[in-house]
Amino acid sequence: MEEKFSITGMSCAACSAGIEKSVRKLDGVEKADVSLMGECMVVKYDEKRLTREKIIETVMALGYGAEKYDENVLKERKPQPDVLKKRFFLSLIFLVPLMYFSMGGMIGLPQPHVIVGVTLQMLLALAVIVIDFKFFTSGAKALFKKVPNMDTLVAMGSGVSFLYSFAFTVLLYMGKVGQHTHMFYESAAMILTLVTLGKWLEEKSKRKTGDEIEKLIKMMPNTVTAERNGAQIKLPFSEITVGEILVVKQGEYIPVDGKIVDGHAFVDRAAITGESMPIEVSIGDTVTGADIVKSGFIKVVAEKVGADTTLSQIVKMVKEAGASKAPLQKTADKIASIFVPAVTLIAAITFVIWFVLTGKIAQAANYAICVLVISCPCSLGLATPVAVMAATGRGMALGILYKDAEALQKAKDINCVLLDKTATLTIGSPKVTDFELLDGEKEFVLGLAAAIESHSNHPIAERVRTFAESEKHSDIAVENYVYAMGKGATAEYDGVIYRLGNRKLLNSAKEDAKSNEIEKKYSTQGKTVVFLATEKKILAVFAIADTLKEESMAAIADLKSRKIRMGMLTGDNENVAKAIATEVGIDDYFAEAMPEDKAQAVQRVRSVGGFVAMVGDGINDSPALKAADVGIAMGNGTDIAMDAADIVLSRGDLRLVGRTIDLSRATVRNIKQNLFWAFFYNCVAIPIAAGAFAFAGVSLTPMLGAAAMCLSSLFVVTNALRLTKFGKEKKKQQTEINGMKKTLKIEGMMCQHCVAHVTKALQGVEGVTSVDVNLKKKTAVVELGVEVSDETLTAAINEAGYEVKKIL
Repeated sequence: MEEKFSITGMSCAACSAGIEKSVRKLDGVEKADVSLMGECMVVKYDEKRLTREKIIETVMALGYGAEKYDENVLKERKPQPDVLKKRFFLSLIFLVPLMYFSMGGMIGLPQPHVIVGVTLQMLLALAVIVIDFKFFTSGAKALFKKVPNMDTLVAMGSGVSFLYSFAFTVLLYMGKVGQHTHMFYESAAMILTLVTLGKWLEEKSKRKTGDEIEKLIKMMPNTVTAERNGAQIKLPFSEITVGEILVVKQGEYIPVDGKIVDGHAFVDRAAITGESMPIEVSIGDTVTGADIVKSGFIKVVAEKVGADTTLSQIVKMVKEAGASKAPLQKTADKIASIFVPAVTLIAAITFVIWFVLTGKIAQAANYAICVLVISCPCSLGLATPVAVMAATGRGMALGILYKDAEALQKAKDINCVLLDKTATLTIGSPKVTDFELLDGEKEFVLGLAAAIESHSNHPIAERVRTFAESEKHSDIAVENYVYAMGKGATAEYDGVIYRLGNRKLLNSAKEDAKSNEIEKKYSTQGKTVVFLATEKKILAVFAIADTLKEESMAAIADLKSRKIRMGMLTGDNENVAKAIATEVGIDDYFAEAMPEDKAQAVQRVRSVGGFVAMVGDGINDSPALKAADVGIAMGNGTDIAMDAADIVLSRGDLRLVGRTIDLSRATVRNIKQNLFWAFFYNCVAIPIAAGAFAFAGVSLTPMLGAAAMCLSSLFVVTNALRLTKFGKEKKKQQTEINGMKKTLKIEGMMCQHCVAHVTKALQGVEGVTSVDVNLKKKTAVVELGVEVSDETLTAAINEAGYEVKKIL
């Protein structure tokens, strides 16, 4: 069986490597992976030979906390007690007077008698050791279990400093050494204090990498309003069951996935999909947890609760991705596993060499202690996981869900993107795109079409009826309706027979030259043509097609600008495929492709050096998604497609493919920077600490070594935190480059309908790149890609029925 455990108390890669090593030695364990950042461990073991309790006991024997992992992903992270903060300030209280007694004399400060001063230093240093004794217990346990970690190095550095000083203090009392003998009490205390400070700051920084997830989790209310037997009652969030009817009012978050059974509202889905505009929902529409009701009132029947909700699945996916290991981390983990023994050996060799060369035990001890405390396995261990967690959290905020760290790393190498057509490039819902009236009055013809198609539930009939009813039309009732399989339908009105369907349904009217020309024009565009005719003449032509998503052309242009090869794979016929490919700007396409054809197409591109990303949404795309180097599923697609993919775009926006690649490249670049720093720091710092450059006057004290070690870890964590700002700076720079942002004061907006109308009006103005309408402030902030005059913006608002008072 495979089981997950929560692990606490880890401080560096040597800790996680030590736990893995010990657990893997247990009889029955097949696999054990520990995540330093995720503070968890996944163990695959034979439950007949090993128990969960034995695994927990093994981890706890190493000095760490362990328990079964809590699968409730929507549970808020408990506020961590500021133990490190308290330890630091308590240590500082004793360190300040210790520094006074140890170094005050150097700057002429009054000092007590030497023996008194040394005694006070010993007692103050001992107090700091007691406060930070956790380093000694953890380090000793790890050492005895043959899995030494950073705490082992710190404890050895501080402990050796104290014991060396204590031995010479005893000799001083006995009069065996001079009163000017150098002591290391201040080093023993300073090492512990500085490392505690570093770990406290590091912990604070690491927590920030999970802030994006916490923001989502905090959206869930503690209590909800449920309707039972006609009465509204308050329920704890954890007690919601499937079938429960929940009442959600303006300003409240929807706590479950479900269907609206009463009411009407505008909901903001930004938390899940990233959509900036609230969408209108009413009876029969589905909503998801973390949607917020911006205006209105709805009753929702719960269909998915707790761990089954969309929000829970997203949070679980992001947490698992953040806790997974990137391939880049493997080398760092191998080095970390032998790092502490290697450093200890170097420190011992340093002591021997300096003692042999100088005969001075104090100088030899200084360099050996410095080697122990300056070396930093933390920066090595944190280089990859802290960047992965920051990137997956930021990706979630952008609408990009990486399933694991490997997917995050692989996306940077994408040089070819293959796309499904339906619901990926296109909306996935055909509609009437063109209507041509050839004879008769428009209102009558549309009324006739609506009346005939009202008798059918055929998908094409529904599209024609929807279009006709959306236009001004006559109210007509037809009779003698007859459906002809594969052709269309006939009906009678006022004694005349009308035919609505494809050319096969027409009689003599099919020879009409103009209609033939129109059909040829639309057919070459990949559109389905429907005729409305009498027995002798054609009255109108409807052209139906699945239209491109608004963002598709921009997404393709963006990917092509990166020199990424593009291709489209679709099950549609040649005409449809060619029309869509031409419109969107894709040169290579494969029409009438079956699922196995799509997978084979992916393999062919890979065989000639392509690193392929397949983007799709349907069951028929699943084989290709699996075959690709990186499978990317649209969040509005099927569960099977999302299961097969490595990455999910939660709002189904193709422009996120480019963002996915950019974030991957930024993350890998960040990891490489961290790894370079970790290796460079240790390769340079350890020789300096060992006194290799003492001949040039370059040497360090243990205090400076401890400070350098802390700064090294902080550098890695702080550098990784830059990923939480990914995309924000770029947007800011683009605005500054364009230099055009205008704020409109608008009168007449009363509700979210008004907000939608104003937004649509401004988005329709050429040159407007983004619109942010604030109902409360009665303003609209527009960002412009090119210069747009105030008059143009004002005209657009006036046409929508509102008044512009001022433009700033």
